[in-house]
Amino acid sequence: MTHLAELGALYKRDADSVLALRVGQAHTNMHSIAHGGLLATLADSALGHTIAQQAQVSVVTVQMSVEYLNPVKPGDWLEAHVRIDKQGRRLIYATCLLQVEDRVMLKANAVFAVRAALTPASDG
Repeated sequence: MTHLAELGALYKRDADSVLALRVGQAHTNMHSIAHGGLLATLADSALGHTIAQQAQVSVVTVQMSVEYLNPVKPGDWLEAHVRIDKQGRRLIYATCLLQVEDRVMLKANAVFAVRAALTPASDG
């Protein structure tokens, strides 16, 4: 996920495919809350990464709708929780909830196109 390096340090829990970010001042807009573009980028990246990991396929985003439900503030520990809703041969539907503790801050519903199956890394 080197394409996300500009966001700062991202944290990943493999057991449940959660990506997390400590929101900093650099992530805020003129209202001192997390920029909507940052939140959408985190959701889209978490969705794509989790789908690739769980379904073992390479995907690209076809469509994503975002609902901004609550403001995210500097200092918040923001977690991206992804669920695959439906998987076909060509399309995968998934949902991402960005949460601070148990409070949902953003909900994203997305459709991804399957490009190819991922090949496992070799041992040697």
